[in-house]
Order: sequence, then C-alpha cells, then structure tokens
Amino acid sequence: MRPMMFGEKEVKEIERIPLSNNTVARRIDEMAEWAEDELIRRVVCSKYYTLQLDESTDVQGLSQLLVFVRYIWQNDAHEDILFCKPISRGTAEEIFNVIDSYIKEKGLQWKNCFGICTDDAWAMCGKNSSVVTRVLKQSPCALWTHCSLHREALVSKALPNDFKTVLNTAVKIVNYMKTKPLQARLFQKQCEEMGSLHTSLLLHTEVRWLSRGKVLTRLVELRNEVTIYLEGKTEYIESLLDKEFILKLTYLADIFSKLNELNLYLQGSNESDIFAVHDRIRAFMKKLMLWRSCIEDGKYDCFETLETFIIENQVQPKTNVLSAISTHLSLLKNNFDAYFGEEMKKLDSLNWIRNPFQDRLPSSMSTKASEELIDLSEDTSLKNSFNRKQLTKFWLSVAGNYPCLFDEAIKVLLPFSTSYLCEAGFSAMISIKTKYRNKLDVSNSLRLKVTKIEVDAKAVMTKNRKQIHPSH
Repeated sequence: MRPMMFGEKEVKEIERIPLSNNTVARRIDEMAEWAEDELIRRVVCSKYYTLQLDESTDVQGLSQLLVFVRYIWQNDAHEDILFCKPISRGTAEEIFNVIDSYIKEKGLQWKNCFGICTDDAWAMCGKNSSVVTRVLKQSPCALWTHCSLHREALVSKALPNDFKTVLNTAVKIVNYMKTKPLQARLFQKQCEEMGSLHTSLLLHTEVRWLSRGKVLTRLVELRNEVTIYLEGKTEYIESLLDKEFILKLTYLADIFSKLNELNLYLQGSNESDIFAVHDRIRAFMKKLMLWRSCIEDGKYDCFETLETFIIENQVQPKTNVLSAISTHLSLLKNNFDAYFGEEMKKLDSLNWIRNPFQDRLPSSMSTKASEELIDLSEDTSLKNSFNRKQLTKFWLSVAGNYPCLFDEAIKVLLPFSTSYLCEAGFSAMISIKTKYRNKLDVSNSLRLKVTKIEVDAKAVMTKNRKQIHPSH
C-alpha cells in the first residue's frame, strides 16, 4: 500500500479505532474515496488526459475492467489508476458504457481525452463498433495506440516449424517435471546432491510476458541434470541427447533472452516517450540483421549459450541449423516492421518534437506553428537548457510562449505506449483477491495498493470525524 501522510496526532486517533472487520473495511473505503476524489480533481484541472485499459478475470472468474489515466499536474505528467469495475459480458458496448458512465459521472470531458492504449482484442479495437471506435466518436482528436508490449509478444511468437517443434518439446519436458509434485521433489533432491546452480525448472505460461525466455534458459542450464533424471522414464530424453535439438534449444534460449531484455525496457517505458521506445525497437531490428550476418559468417559470439555449447561439445552446426536460425532472425525483423513500421514512419515526420532546434521546417505544419518553431529554434537559452531525457517537461515549460507547438507535441508525448500498468494492476489484484477472500469488492483495496497519490489521513479523518470517534 502507498505511504500515507500520518502525523503523531493521527496515529493516536487511529489507535483509538476499534479494529473490527467492518471498521477496517470502512477506513479503506474512506481513504480510497479520498484518493479518487483527489485524482479526479487533478484530471479535471488538466486540459489533456489519456487512457490505458485492459480486462482480465479474477480468482472468482469475474471479468474486471481496469483503467489507468495519464494527465498533467503541476507542470509534469502523472499517471494513476482511474477505476476498476466488474463487467459481465466483456463486449465492446459494455466496456465503453462503463467507461463513458464513469467519465460523465465524475465530470470529465471526452474532448480532453487525446489517447487510448489497448491490446488488439476485437472488442477493444475492431473496425466497426469497438471500444476504440466509440471513444474516437466522442473525441475525434484522440489517438489509439496498440500496446507495444503486446506487439512485441506477437512478434516473438512467430516461429518456423522446426523451432516450434523444439519449443513445444521443451515445454512438454518442463510440464512433465513440474506438474507432478513427486517428480519435482525428486528432481530437486537430485540437483541438491549434484550441487547444481538451480534445483527446479520454471513452468511455462503464455500469459506472463517473460515466460518463454526464462523457461528455456533454465532448461538449458539444467539440461544435464534433466537428462540424468529422465533416463528410462520418458522418450523426451532422446531430444536432450540430440545435438541438433540442443543447438536449436540454446539458440532459442538466447534469442528469447534478448527479446526479454527489450520487453523489460518496454515495461518501464511509461517513463519514456514514444520516440525513445521507437529508438530502442529500431536498434533491436538492426541487431537482428547483425546477428544474422554473424551466423552466416560462422561467428556465434552474439549468442552466448549457443556458442558455449558449440565450444564445450566441439560441435560444428550443420547448414540446415544455421539456415533455420538465419530465417528466424529475418522473420523477426520483418514482423517488427509489420507491427511498428507504419507508426515509426508517422512519428518520423514529427521529429521536431524531440529536436525542435533543427533547421528544416516540417512541410505539413501550419504557418502559425512554423513561426513558433522558428522563434523557439533560435532561442539560445532554451537550446542550452534543452534536456532530451525530459521531453514532456520541456514542452510543458514552453506552453505559454509556444501554444501551437505545445498543443501538437503533448498529444504525441502524453499517450501511453504500453498497457503495462494494467498488467501490474492485475498482478496486484491477485495478491488482494485470493481464493480465501473471493467475495471481496477489489476496487478500493486495489486503488490504495497502486495509487501514486499520498492519502492525507488527517483530511480523511476530519471529513469523517463523527464516524471515526468510537461511541461512548
């Protein structure tokens, strides 16, 4: 839970509260309502806000709609949980109506919404009557962003058939070991006796972002232990004794580890602007072509696990293995182009936002905006103080003098590039709403768990003083 602003006097008052379940629940509700009211006050004051939303099921099997908001407050961009509400059918109409009702109930304006970030589920972004389509009807200037994390995950799923076979076999081996408690315990004991670096494999799941890379890396690290354990138990041992299979497995462990590194950067990209995200993805695409050239030239140092296996076992990879790796690297590059290329080209025409001190004027810019850009680019004091790492703050600082430029820039910089906050929110929900507390209305508890607004306990207690004082 976020830190609260408790003073000594407030602590004494809280100590006087009888800690019944109803009292605790009431205090949680009061603090959550205060945090929500404060957030709404800030968003209303902000001329611009953007949304990030996703839906998932909780431990009770109920669908929960989670929405985060990014807004301007005190000359900086902030983000927080807007709401979490249960939904019954998960249709586009229902999801939009829940959001629309909340927006109107809280006095927010759709015209101030300039962005919405979702995954590519049909209900979210289908062509005709999706949530995004309905939002754009309310706010035509809003931009839809397909979550970069989701796109990167779709890119990484594309595998040639021979690599799919290796991956599926590896997952079956792990499941054989992990889903049977006795097998897992016996394998753990064996690893302890062998002094292994790890004593268990990792279970594969399609839901978690980093699942494949970590699962394969752990299997490679424990492949000798797994081979010994499986001897005489299953036909999977034949794969672990096949050097061509291990070559492909080590390559997959390496490439998925590299994709994981990109994924981790994207998870933290809420603090980065869309230009920085594109820079990182563009660099990864160039590395893919570099790695392909290295493989074709017989240089394997770009893939550490693969190279180690080749050296330790004195293996010379066959042409078909090298060709498969080269093909996969090209496939990844092409998929990144397909999922990010159009967006990158569009943002290239707005490069003045991240470098307003260049000489060339954009051809599509209005005369008024062009005049402002000329004035700004010739302002030496601004140029000297310009910090590329604080792009949003820079444009907020010049909003008064260059309103046309600011208006265009903030619409590009403020939208979310991923739905990671929702993913993190759902993870927090799991820890709050367990199978032992499955009747819990998670909304207020989740808000206090993830909000970035410090709850002013004194203000809450002053507002509810009559209810706070115990009866005599």
